[in-house]
Amino acid sequence: MIADLGTITSKLYGRWGWKCIPPLVLGWVALWPVGLAWLALSLAGACRDRDRSSQARVERRVARLLALYPPRWQSRYGQEFAELLRETIRSGHGGPRLTLNVVREGTAAWWQTPEGRRALLPATCWWMCWIPLVAQGLAPLIMKASGGTYRSWFAALYLPGALQWPAIAVMLTAGSAMLGVAIRGTPALRQNG
Repeated sequence: MIADLGTITSKLYGRWGWKCIPPLVLGWVALWPVGLAWLALSLAGACRDRDRSSQARVERRVARLLALYPPRWQSRYGQEFAELLRETIRSGHGGPRLTLNVVREGTAAWWQTPEGRRALLPATCWWMCWIPLVAQGLAPLIMKASGGTYRSWFAALYLPGALQWPAIAVMLTAGSAMLGVAIRGTPALRQNG
């Protein structure tokens, strides 16, 4: 029996906290074909055990869409909204437009809560830290250290030679700071860290 990838990852995280993230990333980078096959097999096993009736599929989709809203909103409007979603999906109008509308409105509902407002900065840092850290920091660092002449869209490599290393250092520092804010602001990582 193939172990579920999510279960193993959550056990590692529960035991070691955020310290398990670098080895997991390194493992995925080095062993991505094995990891991809393992992921496919674990997902196939999860899907094989699932109820395939149309009613069960509708209920799973309604539950996923409803989970995009904050708990307080769900307790107040959840039953009514779930019934509206069921009717919309059964009538044949449950396509991508419905999903995108629910995602948009669920996100807006989250930003109206105090938890959502507190999560705005860490969420933005999670999304954006990779640009200064990897694309504008590590990649130009490797290009500059290896003597490469291709500048691509690496901003630091367009600067005069004397300013390239400081610009790379600034980008790495900014990206690392953003990643630190994201990690410190994420409740699950803050509890175990």
